[in-house]
Amino acid sequence: MSEIKRYDTVIVGARAAGASLAIELQRLGQKVAVVDRATFPSDIMSTHVVYPNTLKRFERLGVLQEILDNGPPPLYTSWIHENRMFVAPHTPVDGRDWAICVRRITLDDIMVNKAREEGADIYEGWTVTELLGSGSEEDPVSGFIAKNGDEVIQFEADTVAGADGVNSTVARLVGAQKRKVMPTDTMLYFAYWKGVDTRNTQDFFFEPPWVHAHFPADNGYHVVTMNGPLSERPKIKNMDDFYMERLKSMPALWSRLKNAEKVTRVKGTPKLEGYYRDSVGPGWLLVGDASHFKHPAGAQGIGDALHASEAVAPMILAGNYRSEYPKWRESVSRELYAFCKHLAEVPSDEGMRKVMDAAIADPILARKLGDVWCRTSSPWKDVIPRAPFLAEIMGESVDSVLEPFEEESSVPLAVTA
Repeated sequence: MSEIKRYDTVIVGARAAGASLAIELQRLGQKVAVVDRATFPSDIMSTHVVYPNTLKRFERLGVLQEILDNGPPPLYTSWIHENRMFVAPHTPVDGRDWAICVRRITLDDIMVNKAREEGADIYEGWTVTELLGSGSEEDPVSGFIAKNGDEVIQFEADTVAGADGVNSTVARLVGAQKRKVMPTDTMLYFAYWKGVDTRNTQDFFFEPPWVHAHFPADNGYHVVTMNGPLSERPKIKNMDDFYMERLKSMPALWSRLKNAEKVTRVKGTPKLEGYYRDSVGPGWLLVGDASHFKHPAGAQGIGDALHASEAVAPMILAGNYRSEYPKWRESVSRELYAFCKHLAEVPSDEGMRKVMDAAIADPILARKLGDVWCRTSSPWKDVIPRAPFLAEIMGESVDSVLEPFEEESSVPLAVTA
């Protein structure tokens, strides 16, 4: 017989999206439980870089100093192509004009502990097996069943929030549909390194059709990525060997790595299509990547998760999240979703030469381009007016980029959680 526990809101997924939502709701006076099948600290495949806008949200949540205590260096952004480069800081947000790179094994543990400190009950190592209620108007979701070995708990709540990522169990169980699905032309892989020669920049090495990046991260680790044509994936028999061959072919990058140690296997995925999911229903909602996913070259996942938690928590209390949350999500995500269509494409030398020419000649453009990732600059309002040729690369407008996807019908969820 299962134990029954009652909360105001129960959250599936304890990483950045779920933990931040728990913190927000606890501060608003709710009694919250968070359930995750992982035990922390725990790693997960993710983007790693966060920008000044997200650093401000970390500070608001009370976790920024602990993150910085783990030693991620402040990073400006540099782009390198054909032995030319530009370096740009960001427009400051609360005095910070730099980004940081933090591994999820570090970040999520800090976030989970902060949620616990705020009073949320954290259940690590528990797997959700079924929902209470079908999620229809006649039978709203009112909780779920979770198991840990032979133990079973029935969690009951007014609201169930799915913060459980791309392969969301909550989304699958309520039958949420993916919409505006945006295919990708590229794949992304990375490994962690130690002992890398470095400086205070996140460096993007453009060697079309490939892009590599080096991100100095927390606790002496470095993230070195490989982004390239999806069409090449079937030809790659051993990803670790191929990754090393690619790095060694780029002298500017390999000179930093030749005396360093790769401390993990290469991991990544060719499955980077963007989407929106139906994210609200009777008794349930989705946040973070469970709700909406952009190509990881945009590095928006962690920032989007914190932003959504901040916005939707008051809606949950007010009981109007079903009407207000979808409108909010559309308004704040639409432009960056369109921009990520460009980021999901394979770069060309011709296009990169034009971008580098313009950014080197115009430092304001270079900063505004980098600020797109920080959400303090608009691709179509701030960047393209200074470099009109970019409209040919990025699209004439947000509407023109997204129109083909907004006409797409919904697609069913994958069958696995």
